[in-house]
Amino acid sequence: MSLPLTEIEIFLDFTASELSISQNSISLETRFRDIPTWSSLNALIYISRINEETNVLITSGDLSEIDNLGEIYQLIKERKHGHN
Repeated sequence: MSLPLTEIEIFLDFTASELSISQNSISLETRFRDIPTWSSLNALIYISRINEETNVLITSGDLSEIDNLGEIYQLIKERKHGHN
């Protein structure tokens, strides 16, 4: 029997899929700018896909103020629940 995926695992799986990398190669502590497939174009596509999937708007300005995937995850959670 497999356990249901946690929100964090779903987020990491989504991120890995969007950035064409292995989920095993990232964690919440991963600095997204250090991901080999990270580029300004992929960043725009990634935040656009976050908006499509979660209905949460993240801007390139937001990315300039944060450093790792955990901070992106927290930002999504906060905005999804109405906190800015």
